[in-house]
Amino acid sequence: MGGSISQERRLGSSITLTYGAGAHYSFYSTSLPIGGTRFINVVDPYFGRDYRTSGLTPYVFGELRLYHTLFRRAQAGRNTAHNAANYVALFGEAPLAKRPLINVPNLALASPVGLKYGLRRNLARHLYAEGSVGLAAKISHRQRTLLPRLDGGLSWSW
Repeated sequence: MGGSISQERRLGSSITLTYGAGAHYSFYSTSLPIGGTRFINVVDPYFGRDYRTSGLTPYVFGELRLYHTLFRRAQAGRNTAHNAANYVALFGEAPLAKRPLINVPNLALASPVGLKYGLRRNLARHLYAEGSVGLAAKISHRQRTLLPRLDGGLSWSW
């Protein structure tokens, strides 16, 4: 869970570059059956003691998007304002701080990079919903983990 500020720049008729910065609330607990969160890789799941950690992690991100249905939606008379279409994207995120989130030697701060398929739809004049599914490689200095990725959000555009 978090928030971000971003800008999308058109590079071609259906290609854009989205970039920005945000803050994400990351957490991990040995009592939860997951292998880390967005910016955390668990180096050894059998570390030997129970612990929890959480924190607000600032990060920067970038995405190269190809809106492959933009032209077809416009030809069919559908709303394509603010790139309301389906897309394929290459993405990358980099956390900017590791304290106080990574305070256990068993955890490593990770940078997710990957490929995703998403859609964006307008809900009102400046409000749109966006969702995507894909694969992310979480890369840290001690480990690489490939995981599914599911994102969703509401955005305001001006």
